[in-house]
Amino acid sequence: MQELVPKMKAVLFSIGTRGDIEPFLAIAQLLKAKNWEVICVFPEQFREMVEGMGLPFRGFSREFLNLLDGKEAQMIMSGQGSIVKRMGYLMKMARAGMKLSKGILALQHKIQEEEKPDRILYHPKCNYSLLWGMANPGKSILFSPIPGVAHPIKHLTVAGNYGRTLNLLSVWLGNVMKSVMLKKYSKRYRRDYPGLKITVSSIKRAMLKKERTFYAISSALFPKPEYWPSCAHVVGYHERDKTLGWQPDQALLDFLDRHRKVIFITFGSMTNLDPKEKTAIVIDVLQKNGIAAIVNTSWGGLEQTEEFPDHVYFVGNVPYDWIFPRVYAIIHHGGSGTTHTALKYSCPSLIIPHILDQYFWNRINLKLNLGPKGLSIKKFNRIDFENGLLDLMNNESYRKNVQLISERMGTESNKEKLYDLIVS
Repeated sequence: MQELVPKMKAVLFSIGTRGDIEPFLAIAQLLKAKNWEVICVFPEQFREMVEGMGLPFRGFSREFLNLLDGKEAQMIMSGQGSIVKRMGYLMKMARAGMKLSKGILALQHKIQEEEKPDRILYHPKCNYSLLWGMANPGKSILFSPIPGVAHPIKHLTVAGNYGRTLNLLSVWLGNVMKSVMLKKYSKRYRRDYPGLKITVSSIKRAMLKKERTFYAISSALFPKPEYWPSCAHVVGYHERDKTLGWQPDQALLDFLDRHRKVIFITFGSMTNLDPKEKTAIVIDVLQKNGIAAIVNTSWGGLEQTEEFPDHVYFVGNVPYDWIFPRVYAIIHHGGSGTTHTALKYSCPSLIIPHILDQYFWNRINLKLNLGPKGLSIKKFNRIDFENGLLDLMNNESYRKNVQLISERMGTESNKEKLYDLIVS
């Protein structure tokens, strides 16, 4: 049988934790099924996962994720120490991030020039590809799991609602800063873009009005604002099949058989300064109330304890698309992917936000009555956690509301429509 020749080539650039990578893996799976050659460029920590999917991989340095997992990041997320100390940690991380950015940019440029792809889809942290897109109109796509990274939202920002004027000003200022940095970085590679006008204004104009931007979020949670340009699309939540090659332990299956109303608890890729204390609070509340739970230790935000009741089960990792349909509700950090997956499988959520957009999803979750008001990891305590947990388990309105959202999400996750948008 003659081997099919790939009809097109795509390069996918993303940096961040698992939640930043998964949307791109869904795209990779979609394009591979359409006989595309797909090259994934993510942090080295994800090499095994990507190559396990049969996809070519090129790796960014491990240092970026190591930075997010370091003491400084944990101090900022935990809210511990004085404001002056936390600002010092933030500045230290920013300086380290700037150094890493040069290596990220250099590898992006090298791969873009070597591969000469038909399409580039890139994460907001990899926005150097915008310059390539300016030189190759229609071929690059900003692909974001977070709303409003380029296009302003009048009634709120990812960080909060500061009033219409400040909301718009904050996004405008962010876009100006990104444009200034891109212009600065472009000087090294200016010869590769002959005839292209590269100014702060031209970059910002391309970012807002020309570059196709796909927001990988559900319109049931965040409909596209009417004042956004036609190049901005809310394309719905898409996930890959994460169960391929995975089998559950018999002990996990037995646990699910024994308990009727199970919750799943995870902090995903988030870490904190005292996971033992956080886990002890969780176990204490579960034991006191006799609530069955599966606790996912994942990247270390929660840790398995030496002693725990029979109605608690610890896992190191488990595919969400396998476990979520089998549980009643989810307690999680509020990442975009986890929030959407919980709703897709009709699970109410109690969100424990750690950073950035997780607070945004916590507000959306509360506004749409999809779960209780979450509590920040910075203020995590036994009393508020117990109150939130009991509300999550006993308030039937949450379950009814998430089922309605799930039905709406099911109508928008059209892979063929997404593919047509990519190739158009």
